Amino acid sequence: MKQEIPYSSAQLLYYAWQLSRNRGGADDDKLTGVLSEARVDLNPHQVMAALFAFQSPFSKGVILADEVGLGKTIEAGIVISQFWAER
Repeated sequence: MKQEIPYSSAQLLYYAWQLSRNRGGADDDKLTGVLSEARVDLNPHQVMAALFAFQSPFSKGVILADEVGLGKTIEAGIVISQFWAER
């Protein structure tokens, strides 16, 4: 019997990536809560873009410049949700 997993493939990819890392990052740990509560199906490139925004050496912010239709709004939503969660 096949068991349903309540997470999207992007969320599972993120969790696998996080577990395989050698070092822990506070921003990444905080992002886990935001991703687990997402109400949309996230694509791996959207999760990676959000991680880049949090780990960027450019502390003033980043520019989301994906092609049309790849989910820049969703990427921005992940980042905004994370900032709200940190308040």
